[in-house]
Amino acid sequence: MFAALCALFVAAPIATLFTGCAAPSARVVQVQTLKAVGQSTESAVSLSAQLYRDAKITPAQARQVMDFYDQKFQPAYRVAVVAVNSNLDSIASPDLANLAAQLSALVVQFQNHTP
Repeated sequence: MFAALCALFVAAPIATLFTGCAAPSARVVQVQTLKAVGQSTESAVSLSAQLYRDAKITPAQARQVMDFYDQKFQPAYRVAVVAVNSNLDSIASPDLANLAAQLSALVVQFQNHTP
């Protein structure tokens, strides 16, 4: 459930930002900042660790989440943070937000299936 909220937290505002011609609201900008995307992704990773600890996902599933985080999300996130001179209030790129949403969706997928 928590991961699903994280996925929505990241994905829904992105859709809002790119579907209209109007400038995004202050709230949309707040939930799309690098800081918010990073925090929601870390929440998804933490949830996967809890699910693993509680034997609700397999070791292979937990490793898949960590591999995605380490190999796909983190490198893109680090580049984005450096590119904006560590200003975490900058808006995250659609690609980075998409990676965060994919990671959250992966955790939700695992959470909804008993190992």
